[in-house]
Amino acid sequence: MESLLYILATNIAFSTFGSRFIRRSPLTAGLRQNIEERSRLLHQLVSCPHCLCFWLALGGSLLLSHTLLQMGCAVLLGWRGGYYINRLLDNLSGGDAQPRSARQCYACGLPYKRDFLERQGRYFCSYRCWFDRLKDQRRAERPIFDEKGIFIQQEVYPMSVKNINPTQAKELLDGDENYTYIDVRSMPEYETNHPAGSLNIPIMHKEAMGMVPNNDFVRVVEKNFAHDAKLLLGCQMGGRSMRAAQALAAAGFTDLSNIAGGFGGARDQTGQVVEKGWAELGLPVEQGTQEGTDYPSLAKG
Repeated sequence: MESLLYILATNIAFSTFGSRFIRRSPLTAGLRQNIEERSRLLHQLVSCPHCLCFWLALGGSLLLSHTLLQMGCAVLLGWRGGYYINRLLDNLSGGDAQPRSARQCYACGLPYKRDFLERQGRYFCSYRCWFDRLKDQRRAERPIFDEKGIFIQQEVYPMSVKNINPTQAKELLDGDENYTYIDVRSMPEYETNHPAGSLNIPIMHKEAMGMVPNNDFVRVVEKNFAHDAKLLLGCQMGGRSMRAAQALAAAGFTDLSNIAGGFGGARDQTGQVVEKGWAELGLPVEQGTQEGTDYPSLAKG
């Protein structure tokens, strides 16, 4: 009995503080960004406290348990215990400014009678109310990178950004002259090779120490395009362009498409091609830069 209690207590602590360390510690910020760049599935796993607590509890139970009964108990209590203790710690650190009985849905004003959704210190009684809020909000003044240069995940209305492949992007460009391809890769990447006719507005700059944020990204796009402009966002594989599209959606742009596969193609962890890129499909490519399409001239407006 004492052995089981020890296993349960240890696994709950491992799940609680392990998930908190992975999701919040500055020491794991680089790891989180790297995971987000490489795998959408792993990024969802790391950012979801519920999923993270489960896998940590499972790992801890495999290390600590000697029988199937101990393993089952350790997984269940480690998973649920870690998740609810994390919620409690979040509530204590955030400090509920409003008693539960006085809360109202920020969108519709109805009483907030049960735990459903809390975002940015506001309460929403349903996903419909939350989505309505996302459709209406404009947050151009909000930075897209934090002080450590890590992209701030933008919460936008789910349909604000369309996902298309390079072939579909080329068809849109050929069929409607109002569409514009914005290559959000760094200036050296763009200069080496880029889709013909594309403009270069990097979301990150390439410098000697590595990639650094371009905090002027949204401002430069707004300087050159109206909020209802038809914009196609592309990068090397599709990760940076999705973040760029989310930032623009949060700023009020309404017709955005992320090009999955980007210029070089998207690959899974084994190196297999998931989505062919612009170059691999043999679509028109240009080298070098020219006035009016390069970043320095677009930044000047």
